[in-house]
Amino acid sequence: MPKYPYRKAGSTWDRTFRNSHNQNLSDIADDIRGSYNALNAHAKASKAHKSSQIAHGDGLSVSQEIEIAKARIRNLVLETDGTNVKEVVDSRVDKKGTIYPMLRDRLNANETVVENLNSIIQQETTFDYTTVPPVYHTTLNLKDPTVLQCFVIDEETGDIYATQVSYGAAAAGIESFTITRMNQNGVMLDSMKIVNGGHGTTIGLEREGSKLYIWSNYDVVDSSGKVVSHDLVRFPYSAGATLTGANGSITRYNKFNDKYTIPVIDQKNGLIAFRIKGDNDSSTLELRNLSDVKKGVDKKLGTIIVPTDLTYLQGFTIDGYDAYWYTGDTNSQSYPSELVQFSFKDGALKKRITCDFGRDADGSYEGDFREPESIYLYKDPITGKKSLFAGVVTGTVGKRIAKVYAYHSKENAAKFATDLSAGYQGYALSKNNGSSKNLPDGLTSLSTFRQVGYYYMKTAETKTLTDHPSPGDAGWWLNVMPADSSGTVIQTLTRNSTGRDTKIYTRVVTNAGVGGKWIEVMTSQKLSWTNLPLKNGASNPDSNNKLQYAVNGGMGYIRGRVNIPKTDGVVFATLPSEARPSSSSWYQGCQVGGTTGDRKVAVRSNGEVAGLGFAVNNIDSVTYTYVNICYPLN
Repeated sequence: MPKYPYRKAGSTWDRTFRNSHNQNLSDIADDIRGSYNALNAHAKASKAHKSSQIAHGDGLSVSQEIEIAKARIRNLVLETDGTNVKEVVDSRVDKKGTIYPMLRDRLNANETVVENLNSIIQQETTFDYTTVPPVYHTTLNLKDPTVLQCFVIDEETGDIYATQVSYGAAAAGIESFTITRMNQNGVMLDSMKIVNGGHGTTIGLEREGSKLYIWSNYDVVDSSGKVVSHDLVRFPYSAGATLTGANGSITRYNKFNDKYTIPVIDQKNGLIAFRIKGDNDSSTLELRNLSDVKKGVDKKLGTIIVPTDLTYLQGFTIDGYDAYWYTGDTNSQSYPSELVQFSFKDGALKKRITCDFGRDADGSYEGDFREPESIYLYKDPITGKKSLFAGVVTGTVGKRIAKVYAYHSKENAAKFATDLSAGYQGYALSKNNGSSKNLPDGLTSLSTFRQVGYYYMKTAETKTLTDHPSPGDAGWWLNVMPADSSGTVIQTLTRNSTGRDTKIYTRVVTNAGVGGKWIEVMTSQKLSWTNLPLKNGASNPDSNNKLQYAVNGGMGYIRGRVNIPKTDGVVFATLPSEARPSSSSWYQGCQVGGTTGDRKVAVRSNGEVAGLGFAVNNIDSVTYTYVNICYPLN
C-alpha cells in the first residue's frame, strides 16, 4: 500500500496540488522579473542612489538627516553673516582691525605676511657688500712712513694690528716688516718688528687664553744673506720687541708646499686659508682647519683658482667658506681696484664690484696717489652681524695716509659709529663730558702708557708709579700728545695745587716705551726754597740766611751765607736727586765776607756741594761765603 495514497497520480488531490504549485511558480517568476526590471531601471536612472532612497534610522532617510544638520549650521554661523558668533568674528579680524569677508581670506593674508617676513629675514641675515655703500671708518696711525700692507682686527678687544715694510730695513732683497697695534680709532698703542720676516702682505690672529699670536710668512735666509725659502710661522705679539729668525718664540708649521705662501685666519670659525703664489704670479687659495695645520694634517676643505685678470693681490680675507679678494694697482693703471667674493664650496666667483673710495674732502686723492691695501671681514661676536673693511693708501712718499672704509650690515653701521665716538675724545681728547680720563687700573709706569689724551691721577696713584718725578706730592694731570711718524710721544705732567706754585714736567717716550728724563718747565720766577743741611764743619752764621735750594724750569738754585771750612775741596752739603745738575759738574765763584774776592764752589752731578780754592786779598780774613748759584738740572 503506498505511504501517501492521496498523492496518487490523477487523483483529485494530485490535480489540486499541481495547479497550486504552478501558480506559485508563476508568481515567483513575476516577482523576479519585476525586481530585475526595477534594479535595471535604478541602475540606468539619472537620479539613482538618492539620499532619500536610503534609510538612516528612526524612520528618517539620509536626506532628512542632512537637511537637519544644515539647519543647525545655519543657526550657528550663517545667520546675520556670523557677526553674532564671537569666535568666528575674532578669527576674521586681524590685530589692525581689518575685517575679512571669510576666514579663508584672513588665512591667505597671513600666508602672504609670513612669506614677506621670511624674505625680510633673509635679507637681514645675509651679508651682501655689493648692496651697501662704503663709509669712512678711520685713519691708521702707523709706526713707519711706508705703505700699509695688511690690517686685521682682534674681535675680542677691537684692537687693530697692521703691517708695513719696516722703514730702511730692506737690503739686497731681504725685507723686515713692522706690526703696529692700534685701538679701534686707529690710534697707535705699540709696535713690534719682525726682522727678515718678508713683506708682511698678510697676517692672521689667533687667541689662546690671554695671549695673542701672529701667523705669517717668514723668509728663510742663508749665511750669504739670500732668501732661500719661506716658512709658515706663528709667534706671540710682544709690544716693543724685535723678533729674529733665531728667536725661540717662533713656531714653524708645515704648509704642504714649497712655494711662497701667505696665511689669513677666520678666528670665529677656526679656519685658515693659504694664498699660494705660482708661476707668473698666479694665485691659488686653499681652505683648511686651523687645528689640522697645527697638527700637521694635510686636509683641504676647498680650493679657489683666482682668474688671471684678478691676480694683482692687495689682500684677502675669509668668512667660513667665503673668500674676499682685493685687487688693483696704483691709480688703477693696469688693474682696476675691485672687491671680489669667491666660494670655497665650488671655487666659483660669486660677486664682483669696482671701488674708488678714499678721496679727500675736495674730491681728489692726496698726492694724486691711490693704492688699495688690505681687507678684513669682521663678525660681531655677540650679534653675528658682519662688516667688510677695506684699506686705501693716499699721499706722497713719506707722507702716506692709510684710510679704512667699511661695508657695514645695518646693525654694525650703528655699532661702529657708537664705538668710534666713545673712543674719540671730543673735548681736547678728554672724556666726552669735558673731564679728564682716568689712568688704567694697575698701571705702574707712565712710560708704558702712550694713549693720546688728557688724564688725571690722584695723589695715591702717583705713589704706585715708578717713574713719576714727584710721587705723593699732589694730584697730577697727564697730557699725552699725538705720536710722530716713529711712534714717539710727549708726556707732560701738571701738578694740581692752589697753595703752591704750578709745577710742570715734560719728557719724550719712544715707541718702545723708553722714557727720557723729566724736565721741569719754568712756570714763574717765584722760587720755593728748602733748607739744605750742612756737613763737615760748615755752619750758618745767622738764621735769616740759611743754606737753601730751589728748582724751577729745569734750573737749580742755591743761596745762603755759610761758614765753610777753608780746606780745599771740602763738601759742605749734598743736594737731593731732583736738584742735581746734569752729568757735568757746575762751578761758580761766590763772594766772601771779611775781605774782597771770591771762593770757587762746585755743584757736582752726584749732589755734592764743595768749597774749593780762593781768589781773595787775605785768606785769613775770610769769614763766610755768600753762596748764590744757578745751574742746569738733569
